[in-house]
Amino acid sequence: MKLIKPGLILILGFMAIATVHGQKFKYSIPGLDTLEESFIVSGAASAVLRSGEGEIIVNSSLVSYWLAFHQNGDDSPVLDRLRNTVFNTDISGYYGISQNGKWDIGLQLGYTRTRLDNAASSSPWKVFEKRPDVNSEIESPFDTQIKLDESFGGVANLGVRFRYKPFVYVPGLLISGGYSAATIKEQNEQVQLGADRDFIDLGISYYKGLTSNVFYFFSGSLRSYLPSKVTDQSFYLSSFNFFLIQRTNNQKLTIYPGLSYTLAFKPSIYDSHPFVRTT
Repeated sequence: MKLIKPGLILILGFMAIATVHGQKFKYSIPGLDTLEESFIVSGAASAVLRSGEGEIIVNSSLVSYWLAFHQNGDDSPVLDRLRNTVFNTDISGYYGISQNGKWDIGLQLGYTRTRLDNAASSSPWKVFEKRPDVNSEIESPFDTQIKLDESFGGVANLGVRFRYKPFVYVPGLLISGGYSAATIKEQNEQVQLGADRDFIDLGISYYKGLTSNVFYFFSGSLRSYLPSKVTDQSFYLSSFNFFLIQRTNNQKLTIYPGLSYTLAFKPSIYDSHPFVRTT
């Protein structure tokens, strides 16, 4: 019996940013902007705050897909399907500490909800249901620690972040990074939520205006998940993005067409290949 993930995937996302400076309040929601040259791309802003400015970024996503059990190989009949749903929200708050806008620092909180349904026809919105007081006695066929038909949720990580502009004469270049620690202590919930490991990330982005309403945006990042008591191996996730940001002449509508590439890898047990690609 072989387990695969078919291509039927539901993905919903929402990103928002709010900036406060004195009595001024500006916001940027994809499609509804009041910021002049600050974009939210992949959950990150493209600007560094000046001293005294504050900013809050909210990035949410909902992903739901089927897990199919084949009888024998990819071309064999499907015996059964499960539905896996994951909801994530990252909230970042930044505060400017540099008068010339080269540095700012912040805090980040990650909230996660997951649900594995025995019925593939179950609604993805069940991931928001409250978990019953008594744990389900039904066990997953492939891992006794994974519970079926139960919604798990909690604050998965809490960390610190920074953003830095290395060159004043290249305002579109930005380096960012941070460290987040896992906050869930119960091992069963760590496994269910995939939230057992601390992680470190580092990213770089660059944007350039072609006109007052059109911008190129390039970014790349590397995130390293550290070993834990549940998972004894490190794990690395890299991503590369390009977006052509376009705004209407009245500055009221913004669209973000682009391309993204993600590569995940982990250490290998073979000396000849130090890393193994996983996706």
